[in-house]
This record gives sequence, structure tokens and C-alpha cells, in this order.
Amino acid sequence: MAEPEITVDRSAEENGLGNMVAELLRANIESSAYKKRVFRRMKGSVGLFATDAEVKVTLVFDRGRCVVHDGLREGTGVTVSADSDSIIELSNVRLAGGLPFYFDKAGRAVVGKALRGVIRIRGLLRHPVTLTRLGIVLSVN
Repeated sequence: MAEPEITVDRSAEENGLGNMVAELLRANIESSAYKKRVFRRMKGSVGLFATDAEVKVTLVFDRGRCVVHDGLREGTGVTVSADSDSIIELSNVRLAGGLPFYFDKAGRAVVGKALRGVIRIRGLLRHPVTLTRLGIVLSVN
């Protein structure tokens, strides 16, 4: 099976959020066989919008490949909008039993921000598997 591939599209070469997320994905899937398996199962697109910096990226997953594009692409299934710090906090949610765990301090902080509207997730109900898998491959814990 081919090694997972994460690339930053030319459009996103100057996008700090896009480069940061690409590096985070690379590091996480290299350090964990489980995260690598989850990454290989991902198909679809996820948008990230850092509202305070007005920076947007779209991650397009295709079973073992991810291309990071600048901006939010049409037809994106899930979009997470939040300030930069909150987007980074998403990677601090630890995994328990192979799934994101929202019952410790880091997890409760993310849930609280989502309930208060600091973190907004469009497509949560239509694409829960995509969002769960994203949480797994972005988690640094």
C-alpha cells in the first residue's frame, strides 16, 4: 500500500494555516499506525476558517491522500470556523479508545466553545464520521 501523501496546493503555499495543518497531519500519521489507518479511510473535504486572521483552507481527503487548498472550496462537507487559538485547541483533544475524548479538561474546553458558538461547525450532523476522523488525525495526543 502506498504511503500517505499530504500536499499543499500552489494556491496555499503562502497560507500559514494550511502549512501548519499539513505539517501536523504529516507528523501525526507518521507517529501512529492507527492514525495512518484512519487517514487512509478519509474521503471528502473539510474547510477550516480562522476567523480572527481571515484565513481559510480546504483539506481534500481521498483515501490516503490530502491536498490543502487556499480558501473554502465549493461543496465542502464540513467547515470549522473559529479563532486561530480554538482551531489549534482542536488538536489537543486526546483520544480514548481510538476516538476523540471530550470529557477531560481539553475536551470540555472544545465542547464549551462549540456550545457558546466560539467554534462553529457546519455539516456536523450530515458528516459526523468525517468530523470524527478529522479529530483523530489532528489529535497530537
